[in-house]
Amino acid sequence: MYAHIMFPVDLHLPPEVRKAADVAAEVAKWQGAKITLVTVTGTQPGDPALTDTAISEALNAFADQLAESSGAEVDFRNIHSLDVAVEVDGDLKRTAEEIGADLIVVGTHAPRITDYIFSSHAGYLANHASVSVFAVR
Repeated sequence: MYAHIMFPVDLHLPPEVRKAADVAAEVAKWQGAKITLVTVTGTQPGDPALTDTAISEALNAFADQLAESSGAEVDFRNIHSLDVAVEVDGDLKRTAEEIGADLIVVGTHAPRITDYIFSSHAGYLANHASVSVFAVR
């Protein structure tokens, strides 16, 4: 049913991401699917820890952990953005199409007051992606 799962990752690994990682691993195991971790990063002043090398190392470690728990092939991709806050939703949607994902598993939070004005990332993907979206709360 699903052959390629895209899993958007916030490198700070909030609880929503950790829970969604478990779901992505189980679905990949059940379906024999490949997983691609995707993160969108920019160059924010004052955050020297997020160098390309540090990002690649963090994604590689998380990919290894996910591969071990799912038994799936896990790849990763870092998307560079000039303005992450503005471009992240479109970047994730476009990347899902580029890599040929047929399922997006994304962690989300309980609705907040701002979500009634601005869509959450999971909400945007659910409304605009051309593939199935599994939002994990």
